[in-house]
Amino acid sequence: MKKLLSVLAVALCLTVAFTVFRDYIEDMGSALIFRLEESKPPVELTDVGSPYKFYYNRLDDAEKRAYNAILSEIYSMPESIDVPRINTMQLDDVFSALLSDNPDLFFVGRCCTLITSVFGTNCSIEYCIEKDEYEKLKAELDGVCAKVISSLTNPQDKWQTELEIHDYIVDNCEYRMTRGDYLCSSAYGALVDKAAACEGYSRAAKLLLDKAGIESTVLSGISTAANGTEGAHMWNAVKLDGEYYYLDCTWDDPVSDDGKPVKIYSYFNIDDETIAATHSDFSYDFKCTATAENYYIKTGRHFETYSRGDEKKLASVIASELDSGGTFVEVRFGSQKAYNNAINELIKKGRIYNVLSETAKLTDADISVKSLSYYNDPSLLTLSVMPEKN
Repeated sequence: MKKLLSVLAVALCLTVAFTVFRDYIEDMGSALIFRLEESKPPVELTDVGSPYKFYYNRLDDAEKRAYNAILSEIYSMPESIDVPRINTMQLDDVFSALLSDNPDLFFVGRCCTLITSVFGTNCSIEYCIEKDEYEKLKAELDGVCAKVISSLTNPQDKWQTELEIHDYIVDNCEYRMTRGDYLCSSAYGALVDKAAACEGYSRAAKLLLDKAGIESTVLSGISTAANGTEGAHMWNAVKLDGEYYYLDCTWDDPVSDDGKPVKIYSYFNIDDETIAATHSDFSYDFKCTATAENYYIKTGRHFETYSRGDEKKLASVIASELDSGGTFVEVRFGSQKAYNNAINELIKKGRIYNVLSETAKLTDADISVKSLSYYNDPSLLTLSVMPEKN
């Protein structure tokens, strides 16, 4: 009996030794593969994730290889992913780039842990939903995206497409910030749940712009409200005709004094100088200096100067908006002087009623020439006018 037990013990030891040896060989093989990969220049993955990976292209070669290794496997939600040897700081940069570049990673949490051994390195990723939920939620998000893209009136016109995507998000999402709710900070939250924080707004914009073939990215910084309150914020940079413009769908979706949602265009394709009034500490300097694709300039609602001679132009702009089914008009002035002149003439001296009288001659809309609602923003040099119906 002792002899039999001895034979069994030897067999067990051999099995364990073989298993350890096999794992050792596999680990050595993985390490060798990564060393061979590190001898090649990294190549951006074009068949997975976003087609526009802005932050990937700002990583060093080792980080790019780790980025590719994670992105190629993360959609199957593995417990860990083998990566080339990098340090914790590099992994933080890689993980941040992954989440910023790929808004369809809505199922990924905010924690990624690096594990290094003698044979190699891998990372363990936190997921904010269970694996069996992913396909259902993904189908819901894909369905909304397909609906929006199929509804675009002229996909070849990138500016018009961006405008319609902006309007869809502002019209269908309300601002909500729930601590610890990652879906609320995702494209899924904004597009499917229809409630999201600024992060969700910006990721939804990037996801839809990606699918529409428009290059964009998300960026973060600090925003300052009219009362001076500062807070962390996220918005977008959109590339049109080779130039970057800032787009902030969250700040274009304010709530009026009576609690009703309002859609504005104060942050649609604006430049560095304009956004500096309310946004600061950018995570990346896009050097947005172009103005050609700005909403007000593109639609003729920009007044470089203002005097009584501009009243007919303003009336024409209001009439055009009313004839197209709109209810209010937002215009912007090119300088503090022009803005002050406009507010003095139109609001303080009541010349806005002369403008309404002129507007009534140009439109079939039945509007009052004696009453209206308005909102002016001295930080953005804008004036919004909402004529009332008779």
